[in-house]
Amino acid sequence: MIKHVVCWKLLDHAQGRNKEENAVLLRDRLMALRPLIQGIVEMEVGIDCTGDGGNYDACLVSVFSSMEALHAYKVHPAHVKVSEFCNEIRESRVAVDWEL
Repeated sequence: MIKHVVCWKLLDHAQGRNKEENAVLLRDRLMALRPLIQGIVEMEVGIDCTGDGGNYDACLVSVFSSMEALHAYKVHPAHVKVSEFCNEIRESRVAVDWEL
C-alpha cells in the first residue's frame, strides 16, 4: 500500500472566493473522488483551523492499494478536473508518497 500526502497553501482570493471558501470546495471535490476511483483505501482532507499564516491551508492524506492505483488516480479524468481547479486556487503545493 502507498500513503499519499499533499498539502496546499491557497491564494487569499481566487475565482471570486476567499481562501476558506476554496478550501471547503477543494475538500468536497477531493472527497467526491473516493467512490469514483478504484484503489483508494482511505482518504481524508483536513483544513487548517489555526489561522496561522505559516501553516498550509489544506492537506490530503490518502492510502492507495498499490503504486499502480496511485498512478491510475493521478490520471483519472475526475482527479484531473479537481487538480485543474486546485492549480487555479493554490499558491504552492508539497507532497510525499511512501510505501506502507
